[in-house]
Amino acid sequence: MSHNAKYYRKKISTKTTDKCKKIDTLFKQQAAAQQLTESHSELVVTDTQPTEQETTKQNESEEIQTDSVPSEEFEVNQIEANPESLAKSDTDTDDYEPPKKLKIQDSRKKSAISHELAFPWLYHSAAKEAYFCKYCEFRYGDCKSDSTATSPFATGGVKSLGTHPTRKLEKHHKSEAHQQAETIYLGTGKSDQSPSILQLLQQQNDALKEQDKKRNLEYLETLFKTTIFMLSKRWAITDNLKDMIKFLGDELKYKPVADYFDYHPTITYTSPSSVQDIVSSLSFSIESEILEAIRKAEWYSLLADESADDANREQFAVIIRFVDGGKIREVFLGLLKLQCTDAESLTSSLESILIAKGLDVSKAIFVGFDGCNVMSGVNTGVQRRFRHLVPHQVYINCRNHKLVLCVKHLIKEFPVLEELDSLLLGIWKLFHYSPKRYAVFEEIQETYHQKKLKFIRAAATRWLSHGRACVRLLDRFSSILDSLDAIYDAKKEPEILGYRNMLTDKKTIAAATVLCDALKPVVIFSDYLQGDVHFSRVNMKVKELTDELHHLTERYRVCAEGNDADPDVDLHFSRLPTYWAEIDDRTELARRIRL
Repeated sequence: MSHNAKYYRKKISTKTTDKCKKIDTLFKQQAAAQQLTESHSELVVTDTQPTEQETTKQNESEEIQTDSVPSEEFEVNQIEANPESLAKSDTDTDDYEPPKKLKIQDSRKKSAISHELAFPWLYHSAAKEAYFCKYCEFRYGDCKSDSTATSPFATGGVKSLGTHPTRKLEKHHKSEAHQQAETIYLGTGKSDQSPSILQLLQQQNDALKEQDKKRNLEYLETLFKTTIFMLSKRWAITDNLKDMIKFLGDELKYKPVADYFDYHPTITYTSPSSVQDIVSSLSFSIESEILEAIRKAEWYSLLADESADDANREQFAVIIRFVDGGKIREVFLGLLKLQCTDAESLTSSLESILIAKGLDVSKAIFVGFDGCNVMSGVNTGVQRRFRHLVPHQVYINCRNHKLVLCVKHLIKEFPVLEELDSLLLGIWKLFHYSPKRYAVFEEIQETYHQKKLKFIRAAATRWLSHGRACVRLLDRFSSILDSLDAIYDAKKEPEILGYRNMLTDKKTIAAATVLCDALKPVVIFSDYLQGDVHFSRVNMKVKELTDELHHLTERYRVCAEGNDADPDVDLHFSRLPTYWAEIDDRTELARRIRL
């Protein structure tokens, strides 16, 4: 195909045809002209020239045929012949008939839909074939004698909008009577009339929405408070929240819940996914409140410690202490999972959690870690690396860890204490990891009419827990021995026999009584250090602890002299003869059974 421009036809745009006539109008004008020509051919035309008046009439008739008339419809009439020329006609004029009128629709006439879109108050009544104003009809329809209601848009309607419909409609739209009617109809202004129907319906709808909103808020408040209560009691939320809410509404008839169930019996927000969303929302709200309080504090203390869980996963716990409203608050910031436990990794993890929570690292002017080299090392420890981030920070070695280390070093010097430590840990594992063996222990306690208690774990890194574990061992000494005998008689396991031999060793029991008495004041001092500590009183508390330990040695000396007139019943060491007597009886009984 050739690309020469002369072979292409340019498209005609819409703007070019604005002033052109439509095709149907041209055909109608042509038909009218042809009909006029045929009618003139029947007339007899003389050779005389027409007068000036006749020429003027003929020109006017031609203009009527060709121009567009600005009305709803125009007529093309046959031009009447000049009476003088008719008189000179040779033919008979009795057969002359005037041409018929041709009705041509005006192309500028708009439809009723376009006017109704431009003026929302206008509508066309097909029954009355007229236009009406809904505002004025509502306001003045029944007031026929009112002077302001003389507009036909309010009474009989407007049959035709005329040659300028837009002007007519805008004039009515700007009239004072129409503005007043619109105000009353839409209820957008003050009037001496009663509220409109639309306004009443809107008010009723708003009132119902407000009641429903208030009812939903009261139910959600009850739902969240119940969730917080169950979380504080450590109850299972997913399984029990639905039953708890149903109990409040159906059984207790608690008004917020009962009213909500009347309107929304199926939408209770107690499904597992909804409960998870509620817990997440509470967690986010509580955490945001705590973090905002920390951000407002001038400074805070940072405590951190690394430990392994039961699955041997290394975790890093971070705690913050700060002053809020004149009171010291201690909050748990988070638990980090560690891939490596070196000083560099711990420092990086500590910095990352503070930045992630939006806390200013420079405000951590006090840091407290344990006494291991990784945490408290002077050159490359965590406290030294953290000082590069906060140059003015003060490192405080955890006093509880120092106290534990003292007890740990003391135990290393006495093998009997190490044997006691292994005995406490072994018995705890024996009953903790075997429900069947623990059932035997519970049955023996019930036989002795004792309260069913569990054995306390003696933590390897928390030596102060050995005091509580020793107290539980001595309180249930006979029950533990009988349980070991019953378990050994069932399967004859050497491990059980080994624990029984250790438990019937007099030196081991004597060491347990000493730890019970010696660690009791130490545990009290440790609890004081973990509370609201006033550092000005720490030296005084240390002095009281050392004095009490020195006094304990004097009490032991008096008890060892055998003064039974006034025994010291508060000392576990004073009960040592009872434990040794039971050991002798059981050892003698076992010897007789073997013989």
